[in-house]
Amino acid sequence: MTLSASERRIWRLPLAASLLAVLLLSAGEGSAAERPTSILGKWRFNAAESELLPGEAPPKELVMEVTQDDGVKFRWTATVKMPDGASGVTRFDGAIDGKAYPIDGRPGSTSSFAWTPDGSLKQVSESSAGIAVEVCSFTGGNSHITARKMTCATRQTDSRGRSASYVEVFDLG
Repeated sequence: MTLSASERRIWRLPLAASLLAVLLLSAGEGSAAERPTSILGKWRFNAAESELLPGEAPPKELVMEVTQDDGVKFRWTATVKMPDGASGVTRFDGAIDGKAYPIDGRPGSTSSFAWTPDGSLKQVSESSAGIAVEVCSFTGGNSHITARKMTCATRQTDSRGRSASYVEVFDLG
């Protein structure tokens, strides 16, 4: 079943925030050959390469800025502006330890992270609206020393059990 525009909008900011947390975690654990060593900087949503839900308008702007990336702690800010003028900011300041941490700006929302055997990062976000599971991979740069592109496949399930899947792509710079 497809989510309504207002229900998708509810997910947009927490998922954007979660994507940034995924970026930050890419420098924390796992094999150095399979992930970038740095993801500091501003990551921008690439609407042309993303596969959104049918009928869903892409955000007018979605920027995730990583300000701390030291392999133990990470910090980021995500800012989104929607075509209808709605906007929001979320922040994350946590540890890379697989535990759920709150997302500032989204009361009741948490995210936890784990590396997969293939070097992708799996993120699980939960809130009263439902749950989202996201797997992100990183490409570009010099042998993954610095990733230039992040591709995230997401499946979200709302509190009524309805599911939706999509892919979002982000570029560094």
